[in-house]
Amino acid sequence: MKKLCLLLILLFIPVITLTGGCKNNQKLSSYKIDCTLSGNILTGVETVEFYNDSDNSFNSVKFNLFANAFRENAKYKPVSSQYSSKAYYNGKSYGDIEIQKAYGKNGELEFEINGVDENILEVKLDSELFPDEKVNITIEYTITLANVIARTGINEKTINLANFYPVLCVVDNGSFYECVYYSNGDPYFSDCANYEVSLTCDSEYVVASSGKIVESLILEDKVVNKYKIDNARSFSMVLSKDFDMVSEKCGDTEVTYYYYGDCEPLTSLQCAIDGINFFTEKFGEYPYPTYSVVQTEFIQGGMEFTALVMISDELEDLSYKEVIVHETAHQWWMSVVGNNEIEYGFLDEGLAEYSVVLFYENHLDYGVDKNALISSAEKTYKTYCSVYDKLFGAVDTTMLRSLKDFSSEYEYVNIAYIKPCIMYDNLRKSVGDQVFFKSLKNYYKNYAYKNATPDMLVGEFEKQVLDVSKYFDSFFNGKVIL
Repeated sequence: MKKLCLLLILLFIPVITLTGGCKNNQKLSSYKIDCTLSGNILTGVETVEFYNDSDNSFNSVKFNLFANAFRENAKYKPVSSQYSSKAYYNGKSYGDIEIQKAYGKNGELEFEINGVDENILEVKLDSELFPDEKVNITIEYTITLANVIARTGINEKTINLANFYPVLCVVDNGSFYECVYYSNGDPYFSDCANYEVSLTCDSEYVVASSGKIVESLILEDKVVNKYKIDNARSFSMVLSKDFDMVSEKCGDTEVTYYYYGDCEPLTSLQCAIDGINFFTEKFGEYPYPTYSVVQTEFIQGGMEFTALVMISDELEDLSYKEVIVHETAHQWWMSVVGNNEIEYGFLDEGLAEYSVVLFYENHLDYGVDKNALISSAEKTYKTYCSVYDKLFGAVDTTMLRSLKDFSSEYEYVNIAYIKPCIMYDNLRKSVGDQVFFKSLKNYYKNYAYKNATPDMLVGEFEKQVLDVSKYFDSFFNGKVIL
């Protein structure tokens, strides 16, 4: 998520006042994307092999068009009003995605742009797609990038390229789940897929990416980079003409830190490596061949994608490290074990946040006290409850709600980050370390590359012959206020 670390949240209050579950690659969908960036225009040709692993048949396939959230008349804005003036650093700027053509093995396919906010591409198939069948769809598209500091956009020093392609909607409960680009939280829900991506851009750019580079060609003043990654929830890139980079091998993973304004880059790199090593020990192996930690312009603290994380260049030393650790934890809780981040944002965010607490508890050299973090979290959460109670006469502390049901980012952070962090710490004290970490290891193993739900998480704890359902329910449904 757009990480607002505990240290930052405390400053914010006064303002308010593995592999074991791996799917067979033959049963994964796959993307082959060939794109070219020229100025603020990205043109792409995407061929998707959609594998229908549901029990239903389909006459069409749906894709999320996240880039359309940046158009002028979008109903749901990609940046909240709180951050809008800062995000649009050169004044209002707009972007969109235009679909030129869709075709299959028998020629062109009909398509339409629909959804609640022109956020869905629906491609009509020329024959019914039954369970366990595959279909190839090729889409030609053009994205206009806005000048905006966001997941996708052109900044003064960097170009953030997340969601730069039509993204397959997840088949959930027999139908395609359509994501709405809410400004709160992370408005995503995606399946793992295999990716082959080619990017052509000016040769002056250094490119950080989710995938391992398999080929690089220089063509006059252009560079063509080809990448590959399997079992990924997304593919993202960040480009800059100012990037320096440092790399180090961490087991079988090449960890690379891209930066332009860090006077201690080796320290930041080591923070990422320490995170990978620690979370591997506690939860299970990091499965990807590369991991890119990227300093970039970003409004919130950071943002996670598979094998690539964005870290805001505005953070100070301690906060900067904390965000690196948090986003690294998301490689376990979001990237490998996925979930519907719109409906259950707390599921990955809460685990990532408590993973930060565990990291500091076991890395005393970072100078952050675990007990102080929990105490601060409790104080922060109680302050939130008090503020909302005074302002609105009541406070909603339920965790099981959609992003659309949060009134502000402040509310979302307290419910999706702070409250579950407290929940996990109290649970750990009750069940003991052995049961607590065994349950999380099994959760990671059994739901790797799948989409988990809160019941699945609770189930892993209950397999240890523990009746914890009432405990979780009291937090999920707001019965516990603290």
